[in-house]
Amino acid sequence: MSVFLRWRESRHPRAASASTWTLLLLTASACSSPARLSIDDAQLASAAGARHSVEDVERALELANLEPLSIPIPPPPSEVRPDQPEFWQACAFAWNPELRQMRRRVRELRALTRSAGQPGPIMGQGMMFDIENPDAEFEVQAMVDVFGLLGVGPSAAARELARAEVRAAVAQLEARAWALRFQVDRARVEIAAAKALETAMSGLYEDAVQTLPRIEILSRRGWIGAGMTEGALAALHMVEHRQAMARAEVARRRAELADLCGIDSAHPAFDELQGGVIDRFRPDDLEWSAPTAQELLGALPELRARKLELALAEAELQREARERWPNLRVGPRAVVMPDDTFLGPMFGIDIPWPGSLDGRIDAARERRDAAYEALEDGLVMARTRLDRAQRVWDESLALRDEHAPETDRSIARMLLSARAAFLVDPERLEPWSRALGERVESLSNLVRARADLVLAWLDWQEACGARDGAEVSL
Repeated sequence: MSVFLRWRESRHPRAASASTWTLLLLTASACSSPARLSIDDAQLASAAGARHSVEDVERALELANLEPLSIPIPPPPSEVRPDQPEFWQACAFAWNPELRQMRRRVRELRALTRSAGQPGPIMGQGMMFDIENPDAEFEVQAMVDVFGLLGVGPSAAARELARAEVRAAVAQLEARAWALRFQVDRARVEIAAAKALETAMSGLYEDAVQTLPRIEILSRRGWIGAGMTEGALAALHMVEHRQAMARAEVARRRAELADLCGIDSAHPAFDELQGGVIDRFRPDDLEWSAPTAQELLGALPELRARKLELALAEAELQREARERWPNLRVGPRAVVMPDDTFLGPMFGIDIPWPGSLDGRIDAARERRDAAYEALEDGLVMARTRLDRAQRVWDESLALRDEHAPETDRSIARMLLSARAAFLVDPERLEPWSRALGERVESLSNLVRARADLVLAWLDWQEACGARDGAEVSL
């Protein structure tokens, strides 16, 4: 519902001229537009390829700066050291595609805050009473948003909503960057595990293949049956197959790490990436300190993001509620006549129809309550992840230090004994073949147990959140 109040008041001979110039200036400002972006394929290819040196990483980290965040930001590496975490984490923070888009989203929302809550458009109109007679009466009207100029009501709610959107976007960026850090470390652990398995299978094959000439001679002379011969060859092929699987896993994890870090999989750092990340891990040097629920709410980026999502939902509810305010506009009104000019004020008010906003407000309230429940559920799940990470760590530690190595040692002795027996008695080939297959599994389980223990520690660190002095680099 709109109500307009207007009356004639003072006279001014230049009112029409002033109104005309005002309208011309407003029209000119509305017609300005930013320069178009020119896409140069050669320049784009050059920018995509400039990610090989420390200087490239430093420049990218400078562009990625969004002021201090609540999570540790990787410093620029002093050199390209592929077997250290700093290089890979810095690359991921600088070039991860998803993270780059999220940073742009934060900058976009920050730019939008400059327009949020600004006064509404200036309303202007002109009326000519007789188009065939230019000297007839001519009326010009203009009005501005009063509450927008004062920054109250819907205008204040819009500004607060814009700021809440920025805070929520920054929190989402922090949560993604925090998770990305551990994804990078997990990929490095998996590469190390695959390389360790490849090395173990290579050593096992070199040792086992020494028995092949004796098997072939005995088979040609008919001293062992075809079934035993094929079983032994199958066991040797199983070792080769597991070695090939390990090489394929290295290639897959290398591509995964490249995607996470936003670099080409042909980056020279990959050729120097070794598997020391597992060998350097020392579980006895770790200190365990579980955070409380209150500490989780402040330290875990995911929960901080949910808290700010709740604040955003609250700001949206307040914005919807402020829409009940009337929209008040005031401005000048000039009437130009052949022999005189009248200048006076004009008022306009928009009053929302009673009850028309109730549905939107109730819907916003439901979104706010849903955000609160999501925060509560997130805290429960965070504590569950902590408990699960602790239990997985205990089991992984037992597997790495007790079950897996003891099993592998027993099977290694069994394989050695079976080989010695086969060298004396050709009929003892089948136990050797069976022991070789079991050694493949025991070595694989041993490598997996070592990697899983490191992954369990990463899970624990990620579940605890960003805490000063609590993180251990791999």
